[in-house]
Amino acid sequence: MTWLHRLLNRKKLEAQLEKELRHHLDQHTADLIAQGHTPEEARRQSRQTLGGPEQVKESCRDARGTRWLEDFFQDARYALRTLRQKPGFATVALLTLGLGTAATTVMFTVIDGVLFKPLPYAHPERLVNIWEHTDWSTASGNTWAFTYPNFLDCQAAAPSLDMAALFFGGGTVSAPGPAEYIQSLEISDGLFALLGVPLFHGREFLPEDNRLAAPPTAVISQSYWSRRFDADPAAIGMTLTFNGLPRTIVGIVPASFHLDFGDFDIFTPVGQDPLPLLKNREAHGILGWARLRPRATIAQANAELAATGRQLAEQFPQSNKGRTFVAEPLHPDVGDVRSTLWLLLAAVGAVLLIACANIASLLLARAVSRERELAMRAALGAGRARLARQCLTESAVLGLAGGLLGIALAALGLRPFLVFWPGSLPRSEEVRFDGHVLLFALAVSIASALLFGLAPALRAAARDLEKSLRANSRTVAGASRLLTPCSSPPKSPSRWSC
Repeated sequence: MTWLHRLLNRKKLEAQLEKELRHHLDQHTADLIAQGHTPEEARRQSRQTLGGPEQVKESCRDARGTRWLEDFFQDARYALRTLRQKPGFATVALLTLGLGTAATTVMFTVIDGVLFKPLPYAHPERLVNIWEHTDWSTASGNTWAFTYPNFLDCQAAAPSLDMAALFFGGGTVSAPGPAEYIQSLEISDGLFALLGVPLFHGREFLPEDNRLAAPPTAVISQSYWSRRFDADPAAIGMTLTFNGLPRTIVGIVPASFHLDFGDFDIFTPVGQDPLPLLKNREAHGILGWARLRPRATIAQANAELAATGRQLAEQFPQSNKGRTFVAEPLHPDVGDVRSTLWLLLAAVGAVLLIACANIASLLLARAVSRERELAMRAALGAGRARLARQCLTESAVLGLAGGLLGIALAALGLRPFLVFWPGSLPRSEEVRFDGHVLLFALAVSIASALLFGLAPALRAAARDLEKSLRANSRTVAGASRLLTPCSSPPKSPSRWSC
C-alpha cells in the first residue's frame, strides 16, 4: 500500500487499528483467564503488557510514513481556526501580504511578457538577425542595417541560412474605395515560411514575384481584408491600386501575425521596387532576418558571412572596406524599457520585503501571547522541531491565503496598469496571466511565508519550558480558618452553625 493510499484511507486504517488492538487485548485476557486469573485481574495485566492504547496507536501511525502529512493538515486546520478567532489580525496580515504580492505579480507579468516570452514564431531559437558591422564607429555605434545589394550577396553565399529582407514603407491605396494612407512593408519571398506563419488565404510571394519585371502583387492583412473588402473570400485575385500601381492580391496574412516594430496592412515584394537606393551599395535600410537550416549552427553562419564580407571588401572597396556581416540571435525589440521594468520590479520587491517585516513583527507579538500554549504543548511531549513546524505551517497558511488574494488583485489590476503605462509598452499584447505567472506568485507566497514565519518559529523552538509554564500562572490564596466543633445541632438540616 502506497503512502498516498494510506493517507486517503486513513479513517479505514484507524478502524482496522482499533479492531486489531481490541483483538489482541481480548485474546491476551482470555489466555490469562485460562491460566486461572480472575477476569478483572486478567484485563488489568493485559493492559499493562500491551501498554497504553494511545501510545501504541501513535507508534503504529508513525510506522505508516504519513504522520508528517497528517500533522501538516492538522496544523493547517488549527491555523485556519486561529485566523477566524482573530479577524483583526487576519485582515491586516492578509491585506498587507496581498497588496505586496499583487504588486510583485503584476510587475513580473509585465516583465515575463515583454522580456522573457519568445517571439511568436515557429522555433524562435533558430531565428537570427543579420547586421553589417564596421571597423569604425559612429555616434550610433558600429552596427548597420543592410544595403539591398549586400543582402542579395549574403543570401547567395550563406548556405546555412534561409534569409529574408524587410524594408519599411507606406503609401496610399486609391482603389477600390476611397483613398487611404496605410502602413506597408516590402519583403522578400519566403518571409512567412521562414517565420513559420501559414497564410490565412492564398499564398505568399514566390521567387519569381521578387523581380522588377514580375507582375505587381500584394499580400494584405486580415484586418485590412475585413475592413476594405468586407471579408469577401473572392478578394484573392482582385486588384488594388497602391501608390498608383495596380497590384493583384495573392494572399491574406492571419490576424495573429504581429511584428515588434508595428502592424502593416499591405506587404509587397521588395524586388519589385524600382527605388534607386535599393540598387545603391552605400544606402542602408534593409532589415535582414534568417533561420538556421537543420544541423547548422550560428558559428557556421558567422563564418560564411565573414568570408562574404572579406570578398565584398576586396570587390567593392569604396563601399565595403572594413565592413563585415554578423548573425545574432533574434530577440524581441523592447527599446529602452528593459531597465525601467527591472527598476520597478526591484521597487515592488522592496515593498514586499517591508510587508514581510511588518507581518513578522505581528507574528512575534502574537507569539508572546502564546508562550503558555506552546510551553504546554512541549510539556505534553511536543519537541522543538514539532513546535517550529507548527509555527511555519501557520505562516504558510497565512502566506498562501495572502498569495491567493494577491493573485486576484493582480488579475484585476493588470489591465489598468497597462492602460496607464506612459507611452507605448513594447509587446503589450504578450502580457497576460499564464502558468509561469501563477507559479511565480505561489513561489513568492511560499518564500514570503518562510521569511516572516522564521522568527516566530525560532522563538518557539528556543523557549524556556519552566519559565513559560510559571509565567502568567495564577496563585490561589485565601484566609485560613480553624474548624471548631459545632456547639449545637443546626436548626435546619441543610445548614450548620460552626
